[in-house]
Amino acid sequence: MKKRAGDFKKFISRGNVVDMAVGVAVASAFTSIVNAFTKGVISPIIALLTGTSHLDEAKWVIREEVLEGEEVVVAEVAILWGSIVQAMINFLLIAIVLFVVMKISAAIRSHAEKIHTGVVNHFTDADEKAKAEEERLKAEAEEAERLAKEAEEEAARIAKEKEEAEAARLAREEALLTEIRDLLKNK
Repeated sequence: MKKRAGDFKKFISRGNVVDMAVGVAVASAFTSIVNAFTKGVISPIIALLTGTSHLDEAKWVIREEVLEGEEVVVAEVAILWGSIVQAMINFLLIAIVLFVVMKISAAIRSHAEKIHTGVVNHFTDADEKAKAEEERLKAEAEEAERLAKEAEEEAARIAKEKEEAEAARLAREEALLTEIRDLLKNK
């Protein structure tokens, strides 16, 4: 039991971002359950002990409110300790649930990793890994050669299209210049 309490203390004080993100997500899912449990079970028990109807109404009045007729002249000043206690109970319940969920998750993950490692070690040996890696590298090299050849062909096609476009442009310019020359000659 002391070990669990120590683990729980470490869990609450640790600042691991992933654990905290999981905690926030799970806590938001459990909030309504915890609030209902606190208000429906714990609050009435504490209210019986304190003499209030609801725990969140429990307070220490420092200064009573002053009324003139039905109008409040001086507002009440009170310490609302019941709301604080209820929030602390909610926090502890959520933290305990998260602690249990994280412990179960860690145990499942550890067990799954052990099984995975055992299966991989049993069915895989170094020669098979080396052959698979060699085949993968060979396939990658062939793919790279194919892509390079396609790139060369594409570059040659583009260069040929540019040459043809330039030749067509020059032919049009020559025809235009010839036409201009003939027109000037005829004037």
